[in-house]
Amino acid sequence: MNNMIKGTVLALDIKGTGINGEGIGYYNKLAIFVKGAIQKEKVYVRIDEVHDNYCVGSISSIIEKSNRRVEPFCKYYHDCGACNMQHIQMNEQLKIKRQVLIDSLKRYTHKLDLNNTKIELTVPSPEIAYRNKSQMPFRDTNFGLALGLYQDGTNKFVYVDDCAIQNKLVNKINKKVLSILIKHKQSTEKTGGVLKYLVVRGLEESKEAQVTFIISKYLDIYETIASEVLDSIEEVKSIAYSIPDKGSVSLFGNVTKVIAGKNYIKDDILGLKVSLSPKSFYQLNKKASELVYKEIIDHYVEGDDIVFDGYSGIGVLGMLMAKKAKHVYSVDFNSDSIKNARIIARENDINNITFYSDRIESRFPKLIDEGINPSIIIIDPPRSGLDDKVIETIKKSKAKKVYYISCNASTLAKNLEKLLDTYDVEYFRPYDFFTETALVETVCCISRKNFENKSSK
Repeated sequence: MNNMIKGTVLALDIKGTGINGEGIGYYNKLAIFVKGAIQKEKVYVRIDEVHDNYCVGSISSIIEKSNRRVEPFCKYYHDCGACNMQHIQMNEQLKIKRQVLIDSLKRYTHKLDLNNTKIELTVPSPEIAYRNKSQMPFRDTNFGLALGLYQDGTNKFVYVDDCAIQNKLVNKINKKVLSILIKHKQSTEKTGGVLKYLVVRGLEESKEAQVTFIISKYLDIYETIASEVLDSIEEVKSIAYSIPDKGSVSLFGNVTKVIAGKNYIKDDILGLKVSLSPKSFYQLNKKASELVYKEIIDHYVEGDDIVFDGYSGIGVLGMLMAKKAKHVYSVDFNSDSIKNARIIARENDINNITFYSDRIESRFPKLIDEGINPSIIIIDPPRSGLDDKVIETIKKSKAKKVYYISCNASTLAKNLEKLLDTYDVEYFRPYDFFTETALVETVCCISRKNFENKSSK
């Protein structure tokens, strides 16, 4: 039973780092998570939340400061919460991300000998202002219509006019579109308007951008607004609106229409010409994703390879692999993504790839039952990880290698524990896809036991 009292202030030595970047200390063996604290610091902590077997606290003052502590470069950092590690020196952030992976493996994999497992250093992000897309809520304030973000874990709105991890093009468009909406006296639902969110995708290399208004209903004024946005911002090539479905947590609903400009904007990723609709999934950190794609394609794909590409999104990695492989079977449940993928394949004259709009746990077993046996499997699942049916299908397949691209170290470790009877781990390589946050992206390469690999890293 935890007898800690909310509001208690105590001195605490920070011994570790949690998965959300918070410091972890212990009081009479009770774990206390402290936002903003850094390992090896000593701090006074105020207890804000008391749970059965842990507490959450905030820093009252720092007694002994870490030499890894730096001044955050974003003026909204302490209020916003979109980033949670700007107060930590970058090299230390990279070490923390690797340690988050190691801690997850220690906790959830018992068949893995970590002392003899290759866990690479975290690959840094090529850019700090990496985000090529924003989705920001509108709010009516005392100063008029505003764009911003919600404070971490709350509904508190934080006005943000220049996000430090969004690229310059996205920030420029956000400001200009907001000014046009204000000019046309637009407001949120709470004051009789229709605005919910503004979604902007800005691609700096191709200099093409997309604007989507998330609204409760369509008004004719948005045709005028869209025309003005196109005329005012050279890079904006497509403007759409979307009405969220009732009860859905997704911003985009079934009703999503382009109201001005082109249906797709263009980009190029490792020589692949990409067309993106408003609802297309595209990696937020393009340059970091290119590092991952090159790692897999350059070292492991050969001309006779049959590839299964699961959770493929718009199929970018699968199509890049198809340039070297014999055939690729690409599967994603989102029909909009698959529709978009087929367009990209046609535009790039890629004919050795087959797309399925289906659930992975259904389509992968069907393909194997049809006698299609992959030599390589690529899986890039959501944070919830793999369904047991997918794991069993991977084990049943004759794939020589599996590349698990993970955005959640805990579910990666749990899934691996079930695969290690059939596969050996070649290496883990963490990536700083989401710099200044505690999130870590990991590429895990596993090889089938007793299989003589044609290539290894």
